[in-house]
Amino acid sequence: MRDASEMAPGEPPLAAGDRAGTPGSPALARVARAHGPALGAALAGVVWLALQVGLDAVDPRNVGWLMHGDWAANHLGWLFFRSAPFSLPLGANPLYPYPVGSTLGFTDSIPLVAIALRPVASVLPQDFQYVGAWLLAAFALQGFVGAKLVKLATPNAAAQALGGALFALAPPLLHRLVGPLTGHASLCAHWIVLVALWLALAPVDPARIRARLLAALLLVGGAAGVHPYFVVMTAALAAALVVRLAAVERRGVALLAGGLAAAALAAGAGLALFGFVGNGVRSKAEGFGYFSSDLATLVNPMGWSRALASLPVRAGQYEGFGYLGGGVLLLAATAIVLALVPRGARPSTGAFARAAPVAAVAVLLFAFALSDAISWGGERIAKVGLYALVPALGGTFRSSGRFVWPVHYVVLLGAIALLAAALRSRPRVLVAVLAIALGVQAADVAPPVPVRLGAEPWRPPGSDVWGLARGAYRHLAMYPPYLIAGGEPVAEQPDGCGPPIWPWDAQVGLAHVAYRLGATFNGSYAARLDPERAASSCQELYGAVARGQLDGATIYVVHAQALAPFRRAGASCGVVDGAPVCVSGERNDPFAQAVRLSPLP
Repeated sequence: MRDASEMAPGEPPLAAGDRAGTPGSPALARVARAHGPALGAALAGVVWLALQVGLDAVDPRNVGWLMHGDWAANHLGWLFFRSAPFSLPLGANPLYPYPVGSTLGFTDSIPLVAIALRPVASVLPQDFQYVGAWLLAAFALQGFVGAKLVKLATPNAAAQALGGALFALAPPLLHRLVGPLTGHASLCAHWIVLVALWLALAPVDPARIRARLLAALLLVGGAAGVHPYFVVMTAALAAALVVRLAAVERRGVALLAGGLAAAALAAGAGLALFGFVGNGVRSKAEGFGYFSSDLATLVNPMGWSRALASLPVRAGQYEGFGYLGGGVLLLAATAIVLALVPRGARPSTGAFARAAPVAAVAVLLFAFALSDAISWGGERIAKVGLYALVPALGGTFRSSGRFVWPVHYVVLLGAIALLAAALRSRPRVLVAVLAIALGVQAADVAPPVPVRLGAEPWRPPGSDVWGLARGAYRHLAMYPPYLIAGGEPVAEQPDGCGPPIWPWDAQVGLAHVAYRLGATFNGSYAARLDPERAASSCQELYGAVARGQLDGATIYVVHAQALAPFRRAGASCGVVDGAPVCVSGERNDPFAQAVRLSPLP
């Protein structure tokens, strides 16, 4: 028979009445007993989110706050996917950008959610977003799963709730949301890392080993539907589970070999299924060593503390932000002092042995987070040549600093476990210390620049002229093309797939116009795009315009400095919403007539 600590985070233990086959307590009471502390911690996560950024963004009709920067890339990917034909890989998005195409993964549009909503997309409002609800769920799940992790260290319900709340208040989670320079909804799914930690650490009945391994493998594959960085983290922690079962619990070499191979296969299958590999897109990008972490990151607030001073960091090391927070630092110091007291209680040798593979994996991931240029307080102190032997590793996961997250949560859980062991016979003191730590954490952690999500104003292109094009034109194209991948033009001149003259985010409003017209759009900002397809598309557009072969089904939004070939081609050009717009001179539909009525200056 398993005890409560051996059960999955979502699995309630059997009540006495259930075991006896007689009616037990009401279902609500059973849920409260099984999950009350975790639900309390989940509520703490929601409250923390509301206090820090508000809840305006949760309204699915509120899309204005998403129409800039990385947020816009995420949202626009979803909008065009709504009407795209369903195909493999999952999240394939041939309409954005057209005709190059991309995937929901490469526009960071949280593929799992978008794919789940795709069957009902036709009945959703035209302007509909799920990012706000995702963020709400992410903070709630962070607290919920955090409490389940703390349950592994103490049976005290109040301690579980308070410890789970500390996970919800983890600075790296809020940092991914409000930055600066971050703002990635998919990367707020730190709860995925916490679930992987629970699977690797929780006791398991011998009869349930296969189920535990299957759950870990499903988590690895499913993580690809959120973000590829989580695939690596969960696969590494699945490997820690396998090592623990084989070496610590002596389940055999066959399990070790098979389990490690299965974890690698699950990672590869997930990445392929969601289109991250095997589709011709180059995964390599510059930035490894720049977007890194620092050796002092766990104690360096980087401007996120009201009480502690910050240490210097290099420019790109915001990606490796791992500050524990004033409350957790106080908690860790208290736990260490109590553990050093002579004859003080400590976790059992078995607990240390079970945790050793997870700790080792967290340290290895942290080493990768430091990259090949190891620094302390922003000063480089060592250079690691090992990564030069596998350049694809750093090129694929250039923002290596993100791999600090597992060690952050391992340290947090370790501090709570050490404290719980030291105060095993004094549960009230344990609860008091955790409550003080939570209060200090809430008082200490604050973004350098307060942000209220969902309140950002955005005025979409509003000319009534655009409505005249509905049904008459199939494509909307920016000229020169605007194709950005990984923050850089997909193909530099002379291929012309970048924005050498367009302002940043120039594509956002126009993409929204194309979406509302039911037209395709040739511009985008994505993490990766196929460079050969992009260059070919751009060259084809340049060539057609240069030859005067304007497509009659296309509306061209032209930069003022690039109008000459359209004039030579006899195009009908005018101004719509302040931008030069051209169509084939052979068109005489209402939209073309309206364009001619607003001539260029």
